[in-house]
Amino acid sequence: MSAQDSFAERLAGFDEHWRLLHPELERIEAARRRALVWAGLLLPFAVIVFLAGTALISDSLGGDEDAGLALSGLLAAGLVGLAFHLAYGQPRRAGTLIKTKVVSFLGLSYQSDAGGFPVGAFERHHLLPHHTSRVLQDLIVGEIGGVPVQLCDAKLTERRRRGKHTETVTVFRGPLLIARFPKQAEGRTLVVPDGGAIGNFFNGLSKGRGERVRLESPEFEREFQVYSSDQIEARYLLTPTMMERLVALKKRFGGKLSLAFIEQQLLIALDDGRDWFPDPGLFQRLTDPAVVHEQAEEIGRLAEIVETLRLDTRTR
Repeated sequence: MSAQDSFAERLAGFDEHWRLLHPELERIEAARRRALVWAGLLLPFAVIVFLAGTALISDSLGGDEDAGLALSGLLAAGLVGLAFHLAYGQPRRAGTLIKTKVVSFLGLSYQSDAGGFPVGAFERHHLLPHHTSRVLQDLIVGEIGGVPVQLCDAKLTERRRRGKHTETVTVFRGPLLIARFPKQAEGRTLVVPDGGAIGNFFNGLSKGRGERVRLESPEFEREFQVYSSDQIEARYLLTPTMMERLVALKKRFGGKLSLAFIEQQLLIALDDGRDWFPDPGLFQRLTDPAVVHEQAEEIGRLAEIVETLRLDTRTR
């Protein structure tokens, strides 16, 4: 497969290749159906355990209804949890298999756990919002068109007080991507979403971002703000062509797009509020070719970023 082929062309070749997955997907599909049967049996049994257990446990504890209610509730919850574990385990298993095979077909590597992804670089360079917890998954590593890349799907959350209550709020949902950039940066240049007059004012007060850089493209300036440790270098990196490509990328994916040019790396954080590589649904037939094609299309979105920015060529 030539490195010059687009991912769309390469994915077209997967139409025949996916059939190699069919025997294993049939086995997982059979396990999914069995799990649904067991889940269907366990759920009503959990209700019986809760109703009968409350009375029995209360009697054994000398009529302590609160203790009976709590203990029977724990037993019933355990059964419900087991039912969902049995039911959801198979779609996750199928999703991991499909993603591994599709990514491998495209010459990349896949891991479901992305705990080793260098998310710290995104935090140091002010590309991510403050958060108290994060989940990193779906690590993809390899080359696209000769460009080394690594990507993961991230969900960042923050615990916030609302009066007397605490709630968990999702503050970022989407992919984090690190790619080689064809130009060398000696300093650091950040491209972040335009926040309007108030947001831009507070961004300007943010320590460590560097000086605000004003560029010549009105369309680009409507979408983004640029901060850099070197005004001249920022203009060297953000040529008119590069600004056009960034605007095109923003229009293609929507959401909040943030970037950092560091040495010869481009860090991209895309907060578009979605899971890029979702596992099949609980009631979705795992042998349906659409399941495989959906995953292939999701992975193809990764290539669109590299191809839209044309990172395999020097940006003039």
